[in-house]
Amino acid sequence: MLHGRVVLPAAAVYVAWQAVGLPELHRALIVELDLDDAALAEGDLESGLAAFRDGWAALDAAGFARGREVRGDLAGALRVVAEAARDYYAFFTAGDERTRSALVSVSGRDAVRVVVRADKHLVLEPVRPEDAVPALVSALPQAPPGRGRVLTLPLDALEPGRNPAAGDGTFLQRNLPSANAHEQQVRELRELLAEPRACGGQLFSTGRDRTGRRVRSARPLTFFDTPSGRYLQFEVDQRGTPWMTVQPADFGALVTRLAALATG
Repeated sequence: MLHGRVVLPAAAVYVAWQAVGLPELHRALIVELDLDDAALAEGDLESGLAAFRDGWAALDAAGFARGREVRGDLAGALRVVAEAARDYYAFFTAGDERTRSALVSVSGRDAVRVVVRADKHLVLEPVRPEDAVPALVSALPQAPPGRGRVLTLPLDALEPGRNPAAGDGTFLQRNLPSANAHEQQVRELRELLAEPRACGGQLFSTGRDRTGRRVRSARPLTFFDTPSGRYLQFEVDQRGTPWMTVQPADFGALVTRLAALATG
């Protein structure tokens, strides 16, 4: 198992993964390599072979491979990712960057965080299993919490035509008490969602079922950053009716809700 932070090109991690004999790569670690797609389509494999060679060269230069054998501590970290009983991961964008991702995998007494950088390098480091959730949240771009109150309302309150007091009715009709008890919250939510976005993403939790198959949380957490700050959006079922909550999100709020995915 790794004892410190390691930075490797994605291609190096991929050849190590294959050499260790691990199953399908976790989706949060998939990076589009710089290959010549047109040449590959014509059957020219040189760019693919070059990426393979460069991956091994990077492992060798970093001291994580000898020949075609991957060093044990890196192999152990990759096994934690492949065999994790529980993992947490996120996909997010910031500014004009391409979508990035981060993953924290927990297997027994070991846990590993992997962060995909914009330059297509992967940062691997051990974390404590009990710190898995905050370790993932700390990998997100930083932003202050947004302003305003917590908004909670049933999803069907957002459907068109749910506001009988709006529109072109008479003065009396427009000033009658609304039949939609969530009208004010709907208005606030629509104003918030119309603000420009500087950053945003989704967070997931995955466990194992009785057969060992990975099972993802039914609904992700969504976060987004506006000029007002960061907000968290999530859904829960109340007596069979889906409700949505949008709230200002500080570090603690993200940690609390992400941890709840694993138990919900």
